[in-house]
Amino acid sequence: MNLSASADGKRLAVLEQTSQGQIELGELTASGTRIKDPQRLTNDEAFGYPSDWTPDSAAVLLTYNHNGLSKIFKQPIAQHAAEPLATGPLDAYLPHVSPDGEWIIYMAAPRTSPHTPQRLMRVPVKGGVPEFVLEARNWIDHWCGHAPASCVVTERSQDRKWRNITAFDPLKGRGKLLRTIPEDAPNGDAGPFIGSDKRPTEALSADGLTYAVARNGEDDTRIQLLSLSNGPDREIVVKGWINMTGMDWAPDSKGLYCGSASPQGRTLLYVDLKGTAQILRQYKGVGNGNIWGVPSPDGRYIAILGGTVSSNVWMLEGF
Repeated sequence: MNLSASADGKRLAVLEQTSQGQIELGELTASGTRIKDPQRLTNDEAFGYPSDWTPDSAAVLLTYNHNGLSKIFKQPIAQHAAEPLATGPLDAYLPHVSPDGEWIIYMAAPRTSPHTPQRLMRVPVKGGVPEFVLEARNWIDHWCGHAPASCVVTERSQDRKWRNITAFDPLKGRGKLLRTIPEDAPNGDAGPFIGSDKRPTEALSADGLTYAVARNGEDDTRIQLLSLSNGPDREIVVKGWINMTGMDWAPDSKGLYCGSASPQGRTLLYVDLKGTAQILRQYKGVGNGNIWGVPSPDGRYIAILGGTVSSNVWMLEGF
């Protein structure tokens, strides 16, 4: 809400804006480098965003903010009503499907101190009782690859100088440390995600072998492709695009879907492994400030965080 007074102090204008994270569904063509006929998928007025799909590519996994708490839902693409997957007193964020396709892994956290430990939880894909996976401190993000890949959790070190990428098993919990990278806040301070609609610009490839991290420059974005299997690292430069707001690998691991935001609008890009960017979808105006796209496992569809802003202005006199 913004206030503005007239020069003589007799009138007061009040601007109220409401941001909604609406999700569109697009059909991918040209090997995933084009979008055909995006249509609105969700009709809920609450703020929501996609993070994964069910293994059969029939439903999108979403986080929704309802009544002040974030909860996870499953939204079938063939119907309008979303199905709740995890309920309880804690915020729940960022559902991802386990490599074997049996579990949905998500973050649960109280809205207290940022230093309070967070919990990665699992719930069956078909719904059920949530179960504990592991405890995390200074959590930034978590991802799961496709079988036989594992899952990873990214955490900031206690001295805030490093990011630790650690493997974990949905049933056995924390595994070995895979990588430690300098913490120089890629894309600004991308984490923790808790209590924010800003998504970390990091992503695990479907095969689980590469971890991508976007780092903004003044005129371009550099995406580091970090090997998690003792292979060589790479870096690609996305020229002319900055302020990445989300990133997801294509199912074939041959490119990335990246969001870029500016005061003029938000753009969804397909970026190949040479850094060549193709525009897939654009929205005028800043909207909710974010955009990203999550492709289905079969590569046929993509769920896009779009969003709208509703604005109303009131004039007050005689106060």
